[in-house]
Amino acid sequence: MNNLTFVSAYFSNEDKTTIMSFWEDPANQGVLIENIIEANEQDLSYANLLEHITLDEIHSNTWEYIKESEQAFKEQVIHIAKEKGWLVNIDDGGSNDFLKIVIDMIFDTYDETKDKEQLFYLKLQLFEKQAVKDCKDKELKKTLRRATTPLGAIRAAIDIVDANQEAS
Repeated sequence: MNNLTFVSAYFSNEDKTTIMSFWEDPANQGVLIENIIEANEQDLSYANLLEHITLDEIHSNTWEYIKESEQAFKEQVIHIAKEKGWLVNIDDGGSNDFLKIVIDMIFDTYDETKDKEQLFYLKLQLFEKQAVKDCKDKELKKTLRRATTPLGAIRAAIDIVDANQEAS
């Protein structure tokens, strides 16, 4: 890599047998040149690289690269999910969107093949509520357990809360 300025390097595979190195051409500043080097002591490119960076630094750079890549991936997934309406952040003013999703889930026509998992998670959350946990009426809990729509599950949960309030 004659006449190039070393920038950085990291392992590019899990076996740590290949290193991705980055070099800058001083005559063409800002342009990075990528070079893949085999991590082999017999390789002259590898020996040249080690004149610019230590093996420990390459390991450290690899760790940083992995962390940064994972963070970028998470941010990309969140961005796409928000864009598609799959994720709503109430703190970002998305409470109206969130409420719309909840209302749609409760009142739209229930499609068992498409919405079965949502109903399952709704019931799980309802069974976590203290009022449902405290309910002694097995029939009311059975009604909630057997609810076949989100609206039916909400009705059963309301009946449980009402029964608890009457018992108090």
